[in-house]
Amino acid sequence: DALADSDRVYAVLRGVGQSSDGRGTGLLAPSHDGETLAIRRAYQASGVDPATVGLIEAHGTGIPLGDKTEIASLTSVFGERTTPIGVKALGSVKSMISHCIPAAGVASLIKMSLSLHHRVLPPTLCDQVNPDLGIDKTPFYINPLAAPWIARLGQPRRAGINAFGFGGTNSHAIV
Repeated sequence: DALADSDRVYAVLRGVGQSSDGRGTGLLAPSHDGETLAIRRAYQASGVDPATVGLIEAHGTGIPLGDKTEIASLTSVFGERTTPIGVKALGSVKSMISHCIPAAGVASLIKMSLSLHHRVLPPTLCDQVNPDLGIDKTPFYINPLAAPWIARLGQPRRAGINAFGFGGTNSHAIV
């Protein structure tokens, strides 16, 4: 309908996965299993291979337990690093606008849609990566500068968006 109406399409939502931690260890304690389940559900529902995703918009709040759990969950789905350097950009809009509670998810969707439209890997404010996160063992790298987003030949640009909330709400979207 958007194309028929000559509307500009910034991105296409390919899939969403959600899960609940149920009776977790606490209201604010993230669950590796719950986060991983939401991510897996998004890729299963959409039929998109995680290997074709070039950018992840992380929930990334800077809280050590949450960030470590998120990186571990992403690694469970995307696998460990098989190249000398990371090949999937990782960032978080929260580095620029703070948490904003529920608005952070919408800000992430807007950021990824504009990134796809303009074909740019957006920067994330990060002076030093926490070594405890183990990002050097994952397919990800923190992207501190805007850069052209070069797509693999014959493949569309794709991004994943993580959002995890109070009480064990877990979501992942693919655009």
